[in-house]
Amino acid sequence: PNQDSQYGSTERQQEPESPYHLQENRGSSSDESSSSVDSEYEMSLTELLYSSSSYHAIVKPVTLTMTLSALSVIFVNNEETIQNGEEELAAAYQVFDTENATGSEKLTLSLLNTLIMVCVIACMTFVIVFLYKFRFMKVLIGYMMFSSACLLGVLGGNLWYTAIEIYRWAVDKFTFTMAVYNFCIVGVISIFWAKGVPTFVTQGYLVATSVILAWQLAHFDAWTAWCLLFMLAVYDLCAVLTPCGPLKALVNLMQHEDAPEMPGLLYEAELPPEAQRPGVPRNRSDVANSIPSDIGNSGDEINDPVVDDRSVLTPNQPGPDENSVHIDPPTIEVPLAIAHVYNLEVISSKAMEIPPPENPTVKQLKATVVVKLPAEGGRLERIPNTRRVAFLERDRFGVPKRTVWVDKQGKVFAEVVDDDDENGSSRGNTIRLGLGDFIFYSILVAKAAQYSFATFAACLLVILAGLGGTLVLLSVYHHALPALPISIGLGIIAYLVTRLSIEPWIEAVMRTPYYV
Repeated sequence: PNQDSQYGSTERQQEPESPYHLQENRGSSSDESSSSVDSEYEMSLTELLYSSSSYHAIVKPVTLTMTLSALSVIFVNNEETIQNGEEELAAAYQVFDTENATGSEKLTLSLLNTLIMVCVIACMTFVIVFLYKFRFMKVLIGYMMFSSACLLGVLGGNLWYTAIEIYRWAVDKFTFTMAVYNFCIVGVISIFWAKGVPTFVTQGYLVATSVILAWQLAHFDAWTAWCLLFMLAVYDLCAVLTPCGPLKALVNLMQHEDAPEMPGLLYEAELPPEAQRPGVPRNRSDVANSIPSDIGNSGDEINDPVVDDRSVLTPNQPGPDENSVHIDPPTIEVPLAIAHVYNLEVISSKAMEIPPPENPTVKQLKATVVVKLPAEGGRLERIPNTRRVAFLERDRFGVPKRTVWVDKQGKVFAEVVDDDDENGSSRGNTIRLGLGDFIFYSILVAKAAQYSFATFAACLLVILAGLGGTLVLLSVYHHALPALPISIGLGIIAYLVTRLSIEPWIEAVMRTPYYV
């Protein structure tokens, strides 16, 4: 899924080398063969635990969203509102009129209409990639906030107004207006600011956003709705996996070292501490010794990052082993000031000649250089999606120690990592799923619920099964995957099979008496 496109991708920290990589040694002894089998088992077990934990974390909000969407479509609608909704959406989105067309003509025209919609979505996604690539972040954030405010305020107000009209609730205009206004403003703050806002409030607004939009789009006529879901699944597959796909380009841009945080409607779910992401070390001698203890306090400054008594990341010296495999030391891009503090060997740099000068300027201290880390011992990790370029230092057992960064004057600062903040950021061990996946799952389930409870239940179950399969593939392939194709494909098949085959068969069995 987009863990970071808008369609269900998952974010993963890039490691220099996977600790679970198995290397073949044909001259190994039986003990080494047993160790290789154990390593393979550990790798598969880690992937299984991570995918199951991810599924358990995300299945509850997805199920809640689909259920609420189906209930809203059934109970916050009547024949008049459904008819009016179909006419309004047809006037706004359909290029080819399908009202008087026959069955095959309706299918063809609906596919053409939805193809045009998907092309517009693709163009808008390319615009977002362009804005993100050239760092028009204020424009991008402003657009996202405006869209979210319109969705919560206008469409959400329309949903509540429809409910009030159907059930004849006594609400005056002033109270209704103030309630919708506050709902909109608090929602935008919770989604895009989130500081000081409880996590469950932000998650609740994301679920509400999905339900509101799913209720609105479920007013498409049946042909257009199902064709739209099919076309979106195909588009998601192409956008994430093809080399020229806009979502693939967006994910690649977000993996750059200096990539800013991408604003967007992403549902973030916490994973349990034991859910170790495949490729991230757990207990392995591959992480850093600490910097000197005189910077142990939060926010302490290394006043002179290029002094001679700077700390050294020294590798652990392994004992002689004739069967040991030589592994090239990993590399990482860091500011020159941090490279001097850790006494790391500079390999290359685009901003200066190698070796660097003994007395670098402030500009040179802030310049990015490629350094070589010890093959066994210390590690530094770039903390992704932060406003400042920061790095996480781990001890030799993989335990986070502190974050380090360089200020505008080229001075290195460090901050101790709390025990409950193991990733060096507030994000922690989480999985994120694009809200678009929530919305389109909900539309499919809502349209199925309009026909019968059996189609609703069948589609809901196969969507959850498809989401689980996608998460398993995510833990195996370790890169962003589209979350729509498997679930939407299974949902469409389940709907057709249940409506055209299973339900008629059950009704025939119920009408015909059988004696045993």
